[in-house]
This record gives sequence, structure tokens and C-alpha cells, in this order.
Amino acid sequence: MSNPYFCELYVDTNEDIRKVEAALNSAAADAFSGIFVELPIYKNDNFQETSINKVPYDFIECSRYYVELGTVEQVPDQLSDFQSGVAVLVKSLRERGWFVTASCDFEDAIADVTGWNWTEGNPEPPGRAIAV
Repeated sequence: MSNPYFCELYVDTNEDIRKVEAALNSAAADAFSGIFVELPIYKNDNFQETSINKVPYDFIECSRYYVELGTVEQVPDQLSDFQSGVAVLVKSLRERGWFVTASCDFEDAIADVTGWNWTEGNPEPPGRAIAV
């Protein structure tokens, strides 16, 4: 069942998980003013080092971490702010040079605000350099 108050974020970076968690918490503090969210970060068991240069980009295999981002309570008046906050958070993390892909019911809104989110028709993140 879909949940508009929830989004998985796949984070493709070589940074240590503690650094990613700190950046995530800092960006979330700015993105979700007045909205209580939970955002645990996990090592992605599906990460495959050999997939980093694979074409097309597979955000699940290329991401060392994933985040389960959701509101603590489902407050209808906060839904729009939550979803736009997710876009702000994704944009902030991407500004660090990380490839962040949102997997949720409102992926189109993420792409509209940030300029990209993975789709079958447009799988390559902007700025991705592929080693040959």
C-alpha cells in the first residue's frame, strides 16, 4: 500500500555512514521545520561495488546507503510541506556531490524541484562520470 508520508532515499557516496548521517540530520533540520520525521540510515545490502560504472545507472546497486524517511504522525495539513521538504533534503544532499534517488509516491515532485530522479527513460544522474 502506498504511503504519501514515506520515502526511501538511496544515497550513492563513498563517505562514511557517520558523515552521511550527520549531513542528513543537518539538512533535515532545515527541510522539515515544524514536522517531526524519522530518518534512520542503513547500509544497503544490495550495494555492489562492481555496479558503480555500469550503464544504465542502477541506483539500488550503486548506493551504499538507504534512508527510510517518514513523518512521525500523518497530519494531512503537513503532507505538502513534508513532500516538498523531501525535495529540499534531496537537493541539499546532491549539492554535496552525492547521487540521491527518491523512491516514493511523489517521485515526479522530487524531479520537478531537483531537476532529476531516476526513471527508466532517464536513469543517469546529472554529472555522473563513468570510468572506462
